[in-house]
Amino acid sequence: MGLWVIEKRVEKMKLTPLHPNQIVTLNDFPVHNEHILKIFFKITKDGYSNIIPPCPVVHKSLILPFFDKKLSFLFKTFEKTHPKAEFFLLDGSHKTTALSLTGNKIKVMIFENNKDIEEAKKLIDAGELFSLTVDDTIEINAKELGKHFKKKSGFQTVEEKTEKMVKAKVIPNYMIKYYKELR
Repeated sequence: MGLWVIEKRVEKMKLTPLHPNQIVTLNDFPVHNEHILKIFFKITKDGYSNIIPPCPVVHKSLILPFFDKKLSFLFKTFEKTHPKAEFFLLDGSHKTTALSLTGNKIKVMIFENNKDIEEAKKLIDAGELFSLTVDDTIEINAKELGKHFKKKSGFQTVEEKTEKMVKAKVIPNYMIKYYKELR
């Protein structure tokens, strides 16, 4: 029911499930709040991933024009080995990690313009989204991503970040065990 309500409220925004290898995520490692990860992990492991609100993403074609030459070159290099990674995550690292750990696709809302961001922010007041830590325009978000990736160089997908957390054992053992059993 949750996704249906969001679809009715934001009829023009694209909502779709993506595989963790299709989303470029931030290089923050590990996630900021293990407690939040535990909550989302429990929900997704128990089969209720459909109640988790979608994560906002932007297609790379809207982000890359705001990267400088060096960052553009690094991303082009990344693309060669990650041809499916077409979207940048703007918010939702805990959700995407939990969904990846439990073998689920990630529900996303694709921001194609500033109106999509505005509409998504209205969903917070309606109780359909928990929070949304994105700026008001695609351009500002793209520039913020550029700053992030300049400071923490390199790109990774949600899938890669999840595997990195499993290998480094920076998440609880029960999550690691569950993830490995899925493989």
